[in-house]
Amino acid sequence: MPRTAEQQNAKSHLDFTAEEAHNKGSSIEKSATSKFSIRKGRSTERIIKSLPDATNNSKDKNTKEWTINKLQFNAVGLLGRNDKINTLNACWNRMMQPDQQTKEVVMISGYSGTGKTTLAFQVKKKIKNERGAFVTGKFDQYNSGKPLSAISQAFGELCRMIVKKGATLCKEIEDVLRAELQSEVYLLTQLVPDLKDVINQETRHTKKTSDEKTSEARQLKLNYAFRVFVRAMNFHFSPLVLCLDDLQWADTSSLDIIELLVSDVQNRCSLMIIGCYRSTEVDGNHILSASLDALSEMQK
Repeated sequence: MPRTAEQQNAKSHLDFTAEEAHNKGSSIEKSATSKFSIRKGRSTERIIKSLPDATNNSKDKNTKEWTINKLQFNAVGLLGRNDKINTLNACWNRMMQPDQQTKEVVMISGYSGTGKTTLAFQVKKKIKNERGAFVTGKFDQYNSGKPLSAISQAFGELCRMIVKKGATLCKEIEDVLRAELQSEVYLLTQLVPDLKDVINQETRHTKKTSDEKTSEARQLKLNYAFRVFVRAMNFHFSPLVLCLDDLQWADTSSLDIIELLVSDVQNRCSLMIIGCYRSTEVDGNHILSASLDALSEMQK
């Protein structure tokens, strides 16, 4: 079936590499809530909302915009793929520029078994020389109905790292989360159960407020809470690299979270999100294509 003009235009936003990516910011309109819209064809629109962050409305002189980079990796192994490794290194170097807010989104596509994850793990070697963290999550074809599964895995791994570092760090993170979120920390422990070992306190929610009776209101609270959570984690682990594998099986909520994190200008720390997916399973109508298109639009 021939593509419509709009579908061809959507695809064109995905066919660029890091060398072609410009350091342009996300111009996101702010109102009582902020909205990111993703259009798939002419008939479907998905709206993602987050509670407002007052300081997200402005950028200071040291703010460097985030970039999205798309790598195609259709040959087995890393041999002869120096161009891809060099591009990934360039992403790392941009992210690590001092005194600037830098976020990098790297999407690695290719056939199954061609070394996409191996390429992503080249970044992990660099973390050893920094005070950051490299955490991973993997989406499951047979568990795609469970929202945010890979996000939960990745941040669960980070929480376990924190526990190993000792009670002092745990207390610092707990204080930040409770000061900002108070009892609503429970939203995070539902998403990342390992967080309970960090805050080491009862987080059961005992009373449902009037503005939390709808699923939309609850999602607004969760979006805001998750941004606060990642800011706190990223402050202690910078750079923070989040590697998500098998994005072709990701749920809509997980793709929403990626957009929320990369558009959070209040997070002043270095953040990289690496996504790996099978190109043979993602066409122009796939929700991942819509999400990549939205990220490209936000970058303009």
